[in-house]
Amino acid sequence: MQPQSFRFVDKGLFGQFFDSYVDALVQGHHDIHDGVISMMPNCGPYTSSSMSHGIRTTVSAMFCADETPRFRVYRYQVTFEIVDPEALGYSSVQLKERYWLIRYTEGKYTEVGGTGVVGEFPVISVDDPYYRYCSRVQDEMDDLLVEGFEGFFTMVPGSLDEPLGEDIILPVPFVEVPVPLEVL
Repeated sequence: MQPQSFRFVDKGLFGQFFDSYVDALVQGHHDIHDGVISMMPNCGPYTSSSMSHGIRTTVSAMFCADETPRFRVYRYQVTFEIVDPEALGYSSVQLKERYWLIRYTEGKYTEVGGTGVVGEFPVISVDDPYYRYCSRVQDEMDDLLVEGFEGFFTMVPGSLDEPLGEDIILPVPFVEVPVPLEVL
């Protein structure tokens, strides 16, 4: 028995989302790494990218609707990739610390920093040139909205235990976060 085929025309909101997501995949806006498609874009709106010392740092943000009712939560993803080993000048670097300047509406801001990221001190090397992590930022200042954030990462050539040179600063230009329609 042959299955019958039919043409479904009304795509609705999910169909529209899926069409735009497939288009974004085809255009290279999402990474496919180790067989996994990242939901976070690597270019376009709500992303930021910089190149310093042969390392590309890409940050993207998205709104998370149902995370908590007390405040709005935005997930962000950071990707480090050694794209020019000669410009780096070392075979490996290790993340030492991070700094974020989170900008809110009405010109308010807060600064966040510390050692490592999500409890880790990743090493990227010429042999393993790629590291990605996800974290979050949320609206915590009264009724103000997060507009975006910027900052930098500090890397140590070699390792934290055996540094081979001066610290390397990897800047992150401003990343706008998407504002959900219900709060506009």
